Amino acid sequence: MKFKKTSLLLVLGASLVLSACSGDGAVKSKLSEKDAKTEVEAYYKKIDPKIAKLKKDISNTSLQQNEELPDIDTTYPYTVKGNGEINAEIFVSSEKAGSGKDGILNEIAESFNNQRQTIDGKTVSVSIRSIPSGTSVDYIASKNHVPDGYTPSNQQWNYILNARGTATTQISERLFGNTSGLLMKKNIYDEIKKAYGDVTVENLAKAVNDGKLLGYTNPYTSSTGLSLLSQLLFSFDKENPISDTAKTAFQQFQNNIPSTFVTTTQLREAAKSGSADILSISYQTYINTPEFSDYEYVPFGIRQDSPLYATTNDSSKQEVLKKFSSYILEGSNQSKASSYGFNQLEDYSFEEQTTDGNLLMSMQNLWKKNKNNSQPIVGVFVTDVSGSMDGDPMNNLKKSLLNSLQYINEENQIGLVSYSDDVTINVPIDRMNSTQKSYFTSAIKGLTPSGGTATYDGTLVAVKMILDKMKENPDARPIIFVLSDGQTNGGYEFERVEPIIKALGITVNTIGYNADLEELARLSKINESVSIDASNDDVIYKLKELFNAEF
Repeated sequence: MKFKKTSLLLVLGASLVLSACSGDGAVKSKLSEKDAKTEVEAYYKKIDPKIAKLKKDISNTSLQQNEELPDIDTTYPYTVKGNGEINAEIFVSSEKAGSGKDGILNEIAESFNNQRQTIDGKTVSVSIRSIPSGTSVDYIASKNHVPDGYTPSNQQWNYILNARGTATTQISERLFGNTSGLLMKKNIYDEIKKAYGDVTVENLAKAVNDGKLLGYTNPYTSSTGLSLLSQLLFSFDKENPISDTAKTAFQQFQNNIPSTFVTTTQLREAAKSGSADILSISYQTYINTPEFSDYEYVPFGIRQDSPLYATTNDSSKQEVLKKFSSYILEGSNQSKASSYGFNQLEDYSFEEQTTDGNLLMSMQNLWKKNKNNSQPIVGVFVTDVSGSMDGDPMNNLKKSLLNSLQYINEENQIGLVSYSDDVTINVPIDRMNSTQKSYFTSAIKGLTPSGGTATYDGTLVAVKMILDKMKENPDARPIIFVLSDGQTNGGYEFERVEPIIKALGITVNTIGYNADLEELARLSKINESVSIDASNDDVIYKLKELFNAEF
């Protein structure tokens, strides 16, 4: 049986058409599933991996949340730096403080600062950092870095921030108009209208249960993802969206969700490849993305109107935020925002279903625990322990992987492989209970870099382990995580591995540590998987985000 393809993940790198071989002989352009399994058996025997002795380590390796977050100046530097005598720092969601048509607030902030407005004779300014809405909440709630104000995509994040113990003051209910919504292929839109009527959350659930492929983003970090999740759960049980009734309905719904997006880039790639029938996205992203031109957009859920909140009690800085808000709302700036895709669909409205941040966090937790319920993961971490990983790359690999173990649900079955010139099975695949995690902890701590880099040998061993384990549970979802600097210089070559991975439909996510990203990206490219550039500063947080989405 060919495994169900996880087709809603990030595609990076150039499109490559590569080949395989039979044993070490002639190259084949394509393999059947049966031939791929035969190839794996042959390669595994030639590689002949070592089997490490299992040891337990029950020490707590989890970091505090403020320790997981990357250095803010390195990962989220200022996009605008104010130099007024009274300067207010603002966290801004990425659709407003990115680049191009995602950079409207950067442009307005520069213009505002150039005006040199004053309060009591002192010049004022604003500084802007572009940070995803959910990540902003993590920085502020953990007190890792607290700005003077922040503007998430929607108000649900402020409810969560308040529930996590941070008081805020609303400066503006809206800076720019925007909506969350559903993007559908035109033929799918027509089918849903014909079969179910209007596009409602109830009819969306019916369409997904009938086999339509929905792609939505991680509700721990994405505003559209959180909005969609809350609507779904309320549709399953209007009185108690985290009840057993809602949980059971959600589990059924998730049966037809191949995976969760981590970034908007993945949405664009899914549209480009045609691997999703329905996508959850904001209107402003939709209208500015050429890949979405063949899709119908339907507004859905709460509006994404970018409220502005003060996170400081300093009255002078609150006054700066008020001045900046008033400036943003001036006609010329709103006209510019409209030309960037904001302030459209102004007649659309949606009644909020909850303002309870604790309830929203419970919904996120329900999603985390139940999103893979019917299709648990069988996976292997493939870790590079070659000499080029010595120093910071290895230290950060260990630290990030040890911390991320806490985000793997127990029903998932995971193993660990390490490789340099040779390959070692450090931990066989098993359920991630406390015993298995203790084996992982000991094995990860014991990783020592030396020798060459046989990345594809390690990957082939992981494939063999997964094939063997899935004989026990054929419906599980196979995933490999390759953690490396990408500098392959030994063992089998990519051309011999690519057709095997392709034929078996196994997801291969790659995490690069100061890496040759092109090398890793083409491995992820095979079955449209995630490739992450994990610098020394942000690898811990990025791995947490990825594990929350996958496990």
